[in-house]
Amino acid sequence: MLDLVSQKRPPPGVRPVLRRSIQRVMDHLDIADREVTVVLVSDRTIRQLKHEHWPAEDIDETAATDVLSFPSWEPGDPFMPPHLGDIFISLDTAQRQADARGHSLTREVALLASHGLTHLVGFDHPHAEGLGYEEGATGEEWNVFHASWQAAQQALTDD
Repeated sequence: MLDLVSQKRPPPGVRPVLRRSIQRVMDHLDIADREVTVVLVSDRTIRQLKHEHWPAEDIDETAATDVLSFPSWEPGDPFMPPHLGDIFISLDTAQRQADARGHSLTREVALLASHGLTHLVGFDHPHAEGLGYEEGATGEEWNVFHASWQAAQQALTDD
């Protein structure tokens, strides 16, 4: 189940695709009985969250990021709670990335949501500056992200 909160209003069509893509990824990860919250925000809000939650030595505090995940449990714990956590997506950054990659904001938001959800269930990857994982980041640790993105991408063709 998805709880979708819009602190920044998305263009028409983003919400239904986001709901479908999250559901596809949850089905793929065998967590369809769980809940997540996705919050659509501005660059200002995501910068503030990044500043509050990331170690200062690991970040450029002035730069916005595209997606942040906040799990409500410790991945690896044998008890997985009903609510897995929150995913924050900056619509401003998502739009810039979509423009740079030559695809729609809807596609970018679906990609970012799948990425954030994959983190919520405990998977991580190395940092790949400037390289979206759907664009060719390689290595075994990326496989689960690629598979999640493929599941989310199916929602883009649903009518």
